[in-house]
Amino acid sequence: MKKSRISFRTISLLAASIVFSALPAQAATAAKTKSLYERLGGYDGISAVVNQFADTLFADKRISQFFVGMSDDTRAQFKQKNKNLLCNVTGGPCKIISRTAHDTHHGLGITSADFSVVAGDLKDALNKYNVGPEEQKEVFAIILGLRSQIVDRPNETRLSRDAPAQR
Repeated sequence: MKKSRISFRTISLLAASIVFSALPAQAATAAKTKSLYERLGGYDGISAVVNQFADTLFADKRISQFFVGMSDDTRAQFKQKNKNLLCNVTGGPCKIISRTAHDTHHGLGITSADFSVVAGDLKDALNKYNVGPEEQKEVFAIILGLRSQIVDRPNETRLSRDAPAQR
């Protein structure tokens, strides 16, 4: 009888060790199956990042000329449209409520350097909210995919809207 208990106990301990050793792998698999939206903290996480990002854009002297004349209401709409966009493209439930990237940006004379400034400001906002490197990589894959629809003057590095946009 004592031998049975030891065997049962040994089997139980072995089974428990197998289960507990599998937990980190299961947690890693579960993290990978979560959408980017969920890994960014859902709507609240995206909202915090976008608010920080937009406020930085509005104040950034290198590109603030693109936001001249925007009222507080228009700036709030800008933030909401960007929250919905980021929420949607990362797998969240939001609907996009803005025009296409091309229609929104065409004619503004955005240069490659302007785009880089905006990307840098986004990276700073993501870092401020401790967004992980894998999630940042995924966000930037999406954003960089829109570059050709946003940049009107890809061969210019001057930060200015003075020259006419390429059509």
